Amino acid sequence: MLTFASCVVRRPRLVGVLCAMLAGLAAASLPSGAQAQSEYFKGKTMRFLIGAPVGGGYDVYGRLFTEYYRRHLPGQPTIVVQNMPGGGSLVVGNTIYSQSTPDGLTLAMSGGSLATAGLFGLTGARFDSRRFTWVGSMGSEVGLTVAWFTSPVKTTEDLFTKEFIVGAAGSAAASAVFPTAVNRILNTRFKIVAGYTGAPDISLAMERGEVQGMGNWNYSSIVSNRADWIKDKKILFLLQLGLERRPELADVPTVIDVAKTERQKDVLRLVFAQQVLGRPIIGPPGIADDITRMLQAGFDATINDPDLKAEAARRSIDIDSPTSGPDALQFVEKLYTYDPALIAEAGAAMTIAAGK
Repeated sequence: MLTFASCVVRRPRLVGVLCAMLAGLAAASLPSGAQAQSEYFKGKTMRFLIGAPVGGGYDVYGRLFTEYYRRHLPGQPTIVVQNMPGGGSLVVGNTIYSQSTPDGLTLAMSGGSLATAGLFGLTGARFDSRRFTWVGSMGSEVGLTVAWFTSPVKTTEDLFTKEFIVGAAGSAAASAVFPTAVNRILNTRFKIVAGYTGAPDISLAMERGEVQGMGNWNYSSIVSNRADWIKDKKILFLLQLGLERRPELADVPTVIDVAKTERQKDVLRLVFAQQVLGRPIIGPPGIADDITRMLQAGFDATINDPDLKAEAARRSIDIDSPTSGPDALQFVEKLYTYDPALIAEAGAAMTIAAGK
């Protein structure tokens, strides 16, 4: 039986998680008719939903993407951005899945949790992730456990011996699910205070002393929104919530590093697999193949647009290891083939975190 470890950890980069499961995948081509290529989106308005509050990392990435995406779609539609936070992207996922017309004119950027929420049976996930139209993912992610500089928790070892009060959004958000799953699997001592709207709100709570830190905060979001906190040493990085260490954080261990058994490592690898698709862009099920190919080709062109790359660099927005739409779908489908007992164990940790 194919094991998660054999596919995930034996490659040097996160993109290697796709490994042999994606080998030989043929590149999709645009529809052959010039009429379809040049006029489908002409004069139309696309609705682009962002499953997070204004001002957070997903909002920054989503709005940057839409600035350039329209250039690379046939007919250059108008794109209207709408924030739809709630439930750790479950609200936007459910909306896209069952309440959106499959005409290619409604897309969403969500958290990577949409890749696995249905697999794990998280409360509130009313979708099968394999049926979304996967347009692409802007990059992989590494979450960080972050402590405010005045917190009594200052080291990785402290997470196992001291209560650590962290802010979180809804019970299905990664800021709640990830630290609770780590508690369940590794016996850490996160105390999670949920109910915040997102990372910007939790950041303010850290400054006010309401919480001592954040159990999961995407590194790219910190760099793009709170780089001054890193420079001024206002925050301490305690643990990386991902499959391997980022080079610039080489001294910060990952959850895999601190696991004590191979079983713990395997469960954690499945829990954090969603980080590979860190900032996915999806559409509803049932979009016609030719329109899907236009959306995916537009994504590929956008993510490689020199102007987008230059603007991202200027704004300290990290776009690392993007994934094409077909590759993203293949990755999600493969997750459903792993050992059912392993899926159940990972799902139990995350489902309990979501309130069951």
